[in-house]
Amino acid sequence: MHVVVVGAGLLGLSTAHALDQDGHEVSLVEAGDGPGLETSFANSGMLSPSLTDPWNAPGIFFKMFRWLGREDAPFLLRLRAVPSLIGWGARFFWQSGRQRYEKNWISNLRLGLYSMEVLNDLVTEHKLPFARGYTGILKVFRNREELSAGLKQADFLARQEIETRVLDASELVELEPALSGAAHALEGAIHHPIDGHGDAYLFCRALERVLGKAGVQFHYGLQARGFSRDGQRIAAVETDRGPIEGEAFVLAAGSHSVELAATMGVRIPVRPAKGYSITLDLKDGCEHPQIPVVDDSLHVALTPLGEKLRVAGTAEFTGYDKGLTKGRIQNLLDVLGRIYPHCAEQAQSEAVAPWCGHRPMSADGVPILGATSVSNLFLNTGHGPLGWTLASGSGRLVSDLIGGKTPNLPLEPYSVARFRSYWPF
Repeated sequence: MHVVVVGAGLLGLSTAHALDQDGHEVSLVEAGDGPGLETSFANSGMLSPSLTDPWNAPGIFFKMFRWLGREDAPFLLRLRAVPSLIGWGARFFWQSGRQRYEKNWISNLRLGLYSMEVLNDLVTEHKLPFARGYTGILKVFRNREELSAGLKQADFLARQEIETRVLDASELVELEPALSGAAHALEGAIHHPIDGHGDAYLFCRALERVLGKAGVQFHYGLQARGFSRDGQRIAAVETDRGPIEGEAFVLAAGSHSVELAATMGVRIPVRPAKGYSITLDLKDGCEHPQIPVVDDSLHVALTPLGEKLRVAGTAEFTGYDKGLTKGRIQNLLDVLGRIYPHCAEQAQSEAVAPWCGHRPMSADGVPILGATSVSNLFLNTGHGPLGWTLASGSGRLVSDLIGGKTPNLPLEPYSVARFRSYWPF
C-alpha cells in the first residue's frame, strides 16, 4: 500500500519507519527544507516515560488564572488566544479531575514504556547516533510543599511498578556533582532511573538517512493545503506544488494537523502550546552535568546533549505566533543560573541559541492516534511535550492499524473518538 505521511518531525519519521518495516511504499510530505526543523528541532531532549503526567493536573484551572499575564509563569495564557481556546479549554480543565488525570497519565505511561522498547530496537538495528544517555532524570524541589507533591507522584508511579529514588541534598550531589553549586537551595530530589535523553534533531537526521536508503520518498518544501476526495475517501494530499496521491494518509503535522483534518470534516481537539529553549556549548569552567534535571516549580528541563546543554520548558498559549518573547527566554536563563551558575556566567558573555516551537497539545494530555471517520485518513498528533518520548511507539501503533495488525496496545485510549464520550464536537 502507498501511504503518504504529512510531517517529517519525530512523529512523521517514526511512522514512516514503521510503515516501511511493514512493507508499505511511503512518501513523506514536509513544508520545511529537511526533517525535524519545527517542534522536534530543539526540544528538551528528555526520553521520559516516568514523567508522562499530563500538564492539566488537578488544580491547573486556578493556577493558570493566577498566572494570567505573568511572563515568569510556567503556563502563560495570552488574552489574544482565549477565543481559540474556549471549547478546547473546557475539555482541558474538565480532564484535570483526579480520576481522569490519573487515567490519562497511565495511558501516557504505557505508551511511553512501549515506545522505549520500540526505540531501543530501532537504535540497536541501525546504530543511530543522537547523543543518547541512559542516566535517568532528576526532578528537583525547592521547598517542602513541592517535595511533598513530588512524593505523591512517586507513590503513584510505584503503584504502576515504576522505580523512583528519593534523594536529600547530599545524595543528590553524590549522584550529580555538577549540582553542588545549587544544592543549598534545594529541599531534595527524585531520581527516575528508567528515563534517559538524546538529541531529537540528530535522531531525525539519522532516521532520515535510514529511510532514504530504504526507498522512502521525501517531498520537502511542499506546504500541504488539504485533501482531494475520491467519493468518501482521500485521493491525494493537495500541496502548493500539486497533489501527492496515495492509498492511505497519516497526519503527523503537529498542531497544523488540526486545519488539515478539518478540510475532511474531521475535528481534532489539539491546540499549539509554544515552548522555548536555549542551547549553549559546555566549555571549561562550566558545569558538565551527566543527568537531565527538571526544575519542578517552573516546568523547565536542563539536559546535557553531548558537548551542549539544552534548557527548555514553559508553555505559552498564544495561537500560532512564532515570535521569540524575551521574557520567556529570560526565564530559562534565570533557571540556568539557579541550577548551574557557572554555565549562566558563560551564557552572559557568549551567545546562546534561542528557539521556540509549537507543541501540539490535546485536550486531555494524551496523544491522538489512529483512525478517523474518513476510512483512509489516520492521525498521529497531540503529544504535547511528550513527542520525543512517545514517537517510536506511536508510529508503530499507527502502522499496525493501517496494515490490519493487532497493535501491542489497545488504541481506544488514544483514539480521537474518545472525546465524543464526554464532550460533543
